Order: sequence, then C-alpha cells, then structure tokens
Amino acid sequence: MPTKTKLKLFIGIIITAATVYYSIGALQSLQVSVLFNADINWGLALVSVAIFAYANYIRGLAYSRGIDRDMDRMTALQIVGIGHAANMVLPFHVGEGLRAAFFPRGYSAIKRTNLLIIPAFADFAAIMILSICAVPFAGFKDQNLLKALWILTFLCIAALIVFMILIFFRSPLRSYLHEYLNVDTVKMMNWVLLSWIILLVSTWIGLVAFGFPWVVSIRLSLAVFAATNIINFIPATPGAIGLFEYGTILGLGGLGIDPTTALSASLLLHLIQYAALLPLGGYLYIKSLHGQYGEALSKMWCTKDKKSMKLKRTK
Repeated sequence: MPTKTKLKLFIGIIITAATVYYSIGALQSLQVSVLFNADINWGLALVSVAIFAYANYIRGLAYSRGIDRDMDRMTALQIVGIGHAANMVLPFHVGEGLRAAFFPRGYSAIKRTNLLIIPAFADFAAIMILSICAVPFAGFKDQNLLKALWILTFLCIAALIVFMILIFFRSPLRSYLHEYLNVDTVKMMNWVLLSWIILLVSTWIGLVAFGFPWVVSIRLSLAVFAATNIINFIPATPGAIGLFEYGTILGLGGLGIDPTTALSASLLLHLIQYAALLPLGGYLYIKSLHGQYGEALSKMWCTKDKKSMKLKRTK
C-alpha cells in the first residue's frame, strides 16, 4: 500500500476516534435527561429528525444539480453530511474546512476552495433572506435580535455595493464571475434556499412535538430560526452548544415564552439536530472510506494472507 494511502487511513482513524470522543462529550453537555421528564411526542420528534436529514440531501443537490454538474449525488451528500456532522462535535465550524477532503480526486485546490466558499455565501444569503422575512411575520419584538438583524442587513448591502464597484474596476474579477455566476449558480442558490426552508419545517415539527399548538408553532419556529442562525454565525463550541440554547430562549422569549420552557424546547430541537446529523455523517464517512480506500485495504489484507500462507508452506 502506498505511503500516501497509509497516511490517509491513519488520519481517518484519528478523526474517527476524535469524533466519537467529542460526540459523547457534546451529547452529555446537552443534559438530554431533562427531556425524558417532559411530555414529548417522540413520533413527531422522529419525523423532525427525518426532515432535518432530508434537508442535507437537498443541500447536496446544490452541488450535483447546481454549481458542479459533474459531481454525483452521493459525493455531494457526503461533502454536506460529513461537514455538518463534524460541526456538531468539533469547535469553530471546523467541519466547513473538512469538506474539502471529500471532493472527488483530481479537483484542484482552487476548485475545492471555490466549491467551499461560493455555497457558503449562498447559505449566508439564504439565512438572511429567510430571517428578514421571518422576524416581522413572527411578530418578534426583541430589540437585541432586531438590531443584530438590521446590522447584518446593512453590512450585506454595503458588501454588495463594494463588490459591484470591484467588478467594474477589476477585469480578473469579471472573468471569475463569468465562470461561476451563471444559470447553474442560480440553481445552486435555489437548492440552498429550499434546504433551509426544509430545516425551518423541521424546527416547526420539533416545536409541535414539544407540545406547542400547530398554528402557534409556525410563529415560534420563525423566531427560533432567525435567532439561532444569526447567533450561530459566531464560531464557538461544538454544535453551538450554549449558543443555540441562548438563541432559542431569545427567540421564544421575544414571543412571550418563559425561559424554563424555552430551554427545554431548545434541548429537544438540539437533540433532533444531533440525532439527524451524527448517524448520517457517520454512515457517509464510513461509505467514503470504503469508496476511497476499500480497494487498498483489500489488497493489503490479501498481501498479508499470501505472506502468511508462504510462511506456513516454508515451515
């Protein structure tokens, strides 16, 4: 087996061990035992988990049916699913960078970088679009969140203006945009936006599972979506533990839900995320190893078997 392949296998084993270790620590930090004393509809919670996982499949289509038509759906799902699962157990949104390792062989460093950065901007744009629409519709009145939302909105507008100026004066940037800002990029944005809408639906079902009425949960889910995703722009703890709970309390508190109830609801919503992303990410990671290194491993074991048989014959 080539030294490069052995090194990749060794790194894969280290990542697996670290993931298991941090997963256990992250789940313990959630204090999920509190939920088992609550009156939760676990059937609906499982539906929310399934919808959350499906949103990752839709997000993967932003590659295979959008910005990179040469990429197959399974590879696209691996990039998205493994990255999100890593973010749930590793700090500082490390999973965003780990995605680069799962792009198809032969992709240059520049192409990998572009395929990471452009969809990341699309995620940011989708979150901002949905949050700007969600907060007024939900009737949210918390001034801190509204202020943060307006600041982000004005920053986005300012960045867009600067970007347009650079396009006008910089010809290399115009050629870059000619390559990537096309119909496929628009399709990518549509898939990204759809994936975030599905995540919003998952949050809505999760709040219903907690015990909130169906219609009321629509407004609550919009407030939670805006609050948690805006706060999640801060790269910090694995899975945004603590930040997510704070965002949920902030979002529900803005609609009159007391902090104790909001905390319990946030734990359920966070548990739904872990239940969706960790098994999916683990499965996709194992599958990616099988695809990349399965043949190398088979050759390694065959070589060992042949050597052992030769030793037996010589004896």
